[in-house]
Amino acid sequence: MSIQLRGGRLRRDGPLALAALWVAPLWVVVFPPMVDYPQQLALSAILRWYGDPVRGFREVHELALAAPHGLFELLTAGLAWVLPINAAGKGLVSLSLLAVGAAALAVCRRQGRPASYALLALALTYNYSFYWGFVDNLIAYPLLLGGVAMADGQLDRPFGARSWLALAGVGLLFYTVHLQFLLLFAGAVGWLALVRLPDWRRLAMWLSALAPGLAAGGAAMAYGVLRSPEDVISGYERRMRAAEPFRLSLGQKLYRLPDLLFGPYPDYTAWALAALLAAVAAVALLFRARGREGGGWRDLLFRTRFGTLAGWLFLLYLILPEFRGGYLIAERIAPMAAMLAVVALPPPSPERRRLVAVLAVALAVFQFGQTLSGFLRFRTESAGLPELIAGAEPGENLAGLIYAPGSAVWPTMPVYLHFPAYYQVYKGGRILFSFAELFQTSVRFRPGHSWDDLLREWNEWNPRYFDYPRHGGRFRYFLIRGGPREVEAAFGPDPVRLGLRGRRAGRWILAERVQGSNSVDYP
Repeated sequence: MSIQLRGGRLRRDGPLALAALWVAPLWVVVFPPMVDYPQQLALSAILRWYGDPVRGFREVHELALAAPHGLFELLTAGLAWVLPINAAGKGLVSLSLLAVGAAALAVCRRQGRPASYALLALALTYNYSFYWGFVDNLIAYPLLLGGVAMADGQLDRPFGARSWLALAGVGLLFYTVHLQFLLLFAGAVGWLALVRLPDWRRLAMWLSALAPGLAAGGAAMAYGVLRSPEDVISGYERRMRAAEPFRLSLGQKLYRLPDLLFGPYPDYTAWALAALLAAVAAVALLFRARGREGGGWRDLLFRTRFGTLAGWLFLLYLILPEFRGGYLIAERIAPMAAMLAVVALPPPSPERRRLVAVLAVALAVFQFGQTLSGFLRFRTESAGLPELIAGAEPGENLAGLIYAPGSAVWPTMPVYLHFPAYYQVYKGGRILFSFAELFQTSVRFRPGHSWDDLLREWNEWNPRYFDYPRHGGRFRYFLIRGGPREVEAAFGPDPVRLGLRGRRAGRWILAERVQGSNSVDYP
């Protein structure tokens, strides 16, 4: 009896314990190593404290709640009424990662695949998009996986009003998450419909459910992308869109896959993880279960629908440019293609099912261990910033001078690039560059309040262009990541003469412009 009870409790509580363990890296650090996350959190803070006169958001910002891509910001702002805002943001990121496993399991059940394949998809969540801080993409991954599982089920049933509304609802939800993934979802549903070889009336009825989401996305694109009026598109974004597209060769794209799927580690960690994933795929393919192989090409097309869908997404990754109009394009798709591919692997034979499960667990454990270790090292490396922010006055202007944006843990990622936005998260005020410059955000600058004149000469990517006599007058605080050499590069050999004083914590320096100050605490 006690053994049975323990077994039942393990089945009930085991998944919850594993879920908490999987997202533990996010909670061992104060600020996660995600490039864009601080900016997204700052937009959420503006929504949450928009009317706070001390933070001063209302004077320079206006709300654009109907803009696309606003779901993370709106949910975080709502949760911030009952939770600390950073906990709200990390909580949503955690749910997004775990939802990949749940959505992948739904796809596995649609195909009769073992549950261990969902663990493979979960192991792909700490990927390139995660470290870039593309929180919208992190929400889009499980939404697309769950959406195609739901769509596949609806297309197998009598398709009535409820089925139509369900598909239309998911399409509209993608509008609030990411327009690129709205197009991917529409293409995925279209493929799942076509492989069933329906007559044109049924196909038209199925695909009409995609019309509301595509119409909303098309309207947003027409207003915010095809047009460029100054009151809609900022000067910064217009210059960003004018940048030339960047495309890698086929060999370079293939070489970068391990980093895109498992994170940009400086050693061979990503390659080792990719090798483990390849071993799982090899065992599943070589020792696949023997089932019904007849039925002709129509049956084969239907049985491989998720695998071919993953192939279409991988082809898009190979075809699309890496960078266009100021945004990364292809890299966002690679993890999604891999998540679909692993849950579309053929089921292994009963004799090899345990081996596949062991390899899947080994992959997840290895990825978790590397991620946790990296986050613990990052916690030590990034220490000091919370103390500096806590000692600053609210509602002021802060300029970030991040001379060393990379981390020793992930040296190719500029993880510290937007860390100055944490001042805006906790204290309000303004920073040099804000995502409020971008069209697809829930908050924008009021007309005439953008600091585009400064951004034309100096921005977050180019701190070495900072000229204190020319640019420093608008700011009370200057957040520097660096040492004495960087302080001298920014302010010259004698910051006291300029009326500056500062505090240091770790590799962070917070300089404050105080006229008449006769002392400075720089090391």
